[in-house]
Amino acid sequence: MADSHVISGLLTKRSELAGLVQHYQAEISRITGNLNHIDATIKLFAPEFDLRTVRVKEHRKRNQYFKHGESHRIVLDVLRESGGALTSRQVVENILRQKGLELSADMIDQFQKSALNVLKRLENKGLIVQAVPNGASRTWQII
Repeated sequence: MADSHVISGLLTKRSELAGLVQHYQAEISRITGNLNHIDATIKLFAPEFDLRTVRVKEHRKRNQYFKHGESHRIVLDVLRESGGALTSRQVVENILRQKGLELSADMIDQFQKSALNVLKRLENKGLIVQAVPNGASRTWQII
């Protein structure tokens, strides 16, 4: 039984994952019960209301690296300091440097989606514009 340490590790991991499944199934049951109670209460006050018409609100996990509103401010600061157009990747690299975080590929990928969302929201507000395309990537600059 030379592989007993492998089996032991796999059993430990399996036990951990099974515990997570059990925990989340209990949580789903609790939330489903709450949802059923709310649905029944709605039906008491408005029996004709069709609950299927209610849109599901997406659950979003907040970025732990930024305080409320900080991501907008820091992206604008990066664009101001650059004096020119930057790609979303360049914006992310500057943000990571400012925050003192490592410039690993994982961190850049994690921040890039968030930064791109911020850039699009700032563009919709009319604070920034997409500059002349730089090859295949889009660049952004302050108006």
